[in-house]
Amino acid sequence: MRMNWPLVWRIGKLALAVAIVGGVGWQFAKILQRPELWQRSVRLDPGWLAASALLYAAAFGVWGGFWRHLVRGLGERLSLPHGARAYFISQLGKYVPGKAVAVLMRVAMARAAGVRTGVAAITATYETLTTMASGAIVAAILLPLMESGQSSLGWKALGLLAIAGVPILPGVFNRLAARVSRPFTPANSAPLPRLSAASLLVGLLWTSLGWGCLGASLLALLRGLDIGGSGVHVSWLACTAYVSLAYVAGFLTLPAPGGLGVREAILQQLLAPRFALQMGEASAESFAIVVVLVLRLTWTATELVLAGGAALLPRPVPPPGSE
Repeated sequence: MRMNWPLVWRIGKLALAVAIVGGVGWQFAKILQRPELWQRSVRLDPGWLAASALLYAAAFGVWGGFWRHLVRGLGERLSLPHGARAYFISQLGKYVPGKAVAVLMRVAMARAAGVRTGVAAITATYETLTTMASGAIVAAILLPLMESGQSSLGWKALGLLAIAGVPILPGVFNRLAARVSRPFTPANSAPLPRLSAASLLVGLLWTSLGWGCLGASLLALLRGLDIGGSGVHVSWLACTAYVSLAYVAGFLTLPAPGGLGVREAILQQLLAPRFALQMGEASAESFAIVVVLVLRLTWTATELVLAGGAALLPRPVPPPGSE
């Protein structure tokens, strides 16, 4: 019996859509069920909330721009609308446990736009790992400066850097990419391009700008958040350090969809001592929990808006002879 591949593909896309919607819905439900979110009156300035969302979107714009730069640097054509469509929609794939779905979605949409499958795969993987490595570097540099009494945080960031950073070293990554892609590369196709040390340096500098945007996003939320009359002040550098460490740790916890739980726990532990200096320990912990929950809701809603907007962009028409 012959397999009806078009039907299988349609069923697979439907199942993936259901999994993503289920993952996002589960995340929202878990957050909204937290009693801390409802125990105190929360007032949020709409202007600061919008600023927080826009800064989060800017971070992903920075990272998506680096991915498109890699694709074009390896000789492939990828227009800005098609690149934005692939990048922003694929971000929803991280809410499926394992994190790999996001990369697979991006590869599929880039391939539909005419990018070679191998190039789409190695650039999507490289961008993701480079972004996480730069986040670990930012945390490792800033945390000892912001938290002089907690030098162990810097060592934890360096540990995360070792996990995310070693695979992106050109000598390591090029060998891994060649080995993994070999079974899927036609015998008569051109070899995959190799990424250079310059790509690594540019990538680390480029993607570090995104972490600065995430830190500013948290800072904007803190500026606009008023819980029972409490107000707090945390510097942008501290916000950037905290977000970088929490985000990278959440990403590297593969079973956690979107880093849910891990990111919030780490960020809450980092913020609470800062809040305690200004409002006392009794209120600091619950305040920190509310902050990280509202931040997660804001960021997830922003991702949904970005993906929805990207879905409205025109679908690519693959050129003749593409893979």
